[in-house]
Amino acid sequence: MWWILCTLLFVVPSIEIWVLMQLMYFMPLSTIFLQCVVTIAAGLWFMQGENFTLWTLVESELRNRRVPTEEIFEDLLLWCGGALLIVPGLLTDALGLVIFIPVVREESIRWLRKRVQKYLGLPPLN
Repeated sequence: MWWILCTLLFVVPSIEIWVLMQLMYFMPLSTIFLQCVVTIAAGLWFMQGENFTLWTLVESELRNRRVPTEEIFEDLLLWCGGALLIVPGLLTDALGLVIFIPVVREESIRWLRKRVQKYLGLPPLN
């Protein structure tokens, strides 16, 4: 599992740097910088309502072998979307914005709930 994280920590910034370098052929550097500042501000604004006790709530649910509710998963996804907006780069910003689309978020919640149920060895919920 650790090698996946190490690979992501190397590959994602490399791709982000390459995309930003390619983008400089089409846009001035000031526009790219402004886009980064705006998405960082948006990410901070979106994360403002969420806090780190959310992770404690998810962790306690999993320790008690319960699947967290949809509202908890939704708050967690919104927090992750805000965190992705804070990370500078076009691809992470795009992924962060996609998380804020309700249909994508609902499907992600369904997928996450199924994965957690499978991980905990619980029967599927209807």
